[in-house]
Amino acid sequence: MSRPSAPALPLTAAEELELRKISNSHSTPQTIVRRCNVVLGAAAGIANKRLARQLSTTITTVLLWRRRFEQEGLPGILHDRPRAGRPRQISLEKEGAIVEATHSTVRTMARSQGVSPATVQRIWRAYGLKPHRRHTLSSARD
Repeated sequence: MSRPSAPALPLTAAEELELRKISNSHSTPQTIVRRCNVVLGAAAGIANKRLARQLSTTITTVLLWRRRFEQEGLPGILHDRPRAGRPRQISLEKEGAIVEATHSTVRTMARSQGVSPATVQRIWRAYGLKPHRRHTLSSARD
């Protein structure tokens, strides 16, 4: 005997309108659009397996976003949770010192801060810093 499909997900009119607006926006990332479509499909009473097939995803994904919406509402599907990863190895103070003193080379900065050159490069890239390009226009004007 087959199991009955999950009950339709209850949505308020405001939630449905917001989900449709987000999913129809051209600037919305496709991951968010898929999450919205999962919730809208679940609210329409579409069975989870059928919804997964329609959206070209897995049943696990449908269940995840359905459950997340039930528990947390709209913010639960619009924002990713923090993921597990390697703990921070460099303090915020040291990172700030590396960002502020961008006048030196990668190697001298790494030596003065006691970190690897790769760490300095990674921090500069994260902040969009290009200290090797800073002196080109100002020195030409002097």
